[in-house]
Amino acid sequence: MGVDSRQTLESILSPATVEIARQLGNDQLASIPPEDLEAKALRDLVEFWNKSRDCMPLPCAGSLDPVKIPKHLSQSFVISVDHDPLCFTFRIIGEEPTAAFGVNAAGMTVADIEFNGIAAGKMMHESYSWIINQRRPVAMSGPNATLQEGYKRQEIIYLPFSNGGCQIIRILGASVYYRS
Repeated sequence: MGVDSRQTLESILSPATVEIARQLGNDQLASIPPEDLEAKALRDLVEFWNKSRDCMPLPCAGSLDPVKIPKHLSQSFVISVDHDPLCFTFRIIGEEPTAAFGVNAAGMTVADIEFNGIAAGKMMHESYSWIINQRRPVAMSGPNATLQEGYKRQEIIYLPFSNGGCQIIRILGASVYYRS
């Protein structure tokens, strides 16, 4: 399961938002098939997501139980998805994403997020909109200049959870950060 082919941010985002990604220095992130992730921890979360689906197209948000993924909590974050209007809010953020980005954005909407005066939230909103439209795990990998000094690249998995129907109301994400 996952994105059928490798896609760059240029093929996912609008031209104006790609320019924001360039300004931020994370325009080299590209989608990859989840099975191509280097980090076993991220592949484990894809397995958790698949088991949580229980033969359904998408797992229910109620199955997103931290007790079931204790080894991965420090790498994870949970995004609440509100509809009408579409809004993404960071609900929980583990220690590793907080350290890698130098900020704990728990409670913030992506619209609130800026990086060095650049409206990073616009790019994040467009990216998360694309992710929920995929309706399956989305993995990304590549260099990201918004990471704190010493970190070079990251791998990310985004896993959508539904309201029991067809509407996605949570995204479980997790990242692994590499220093080389």
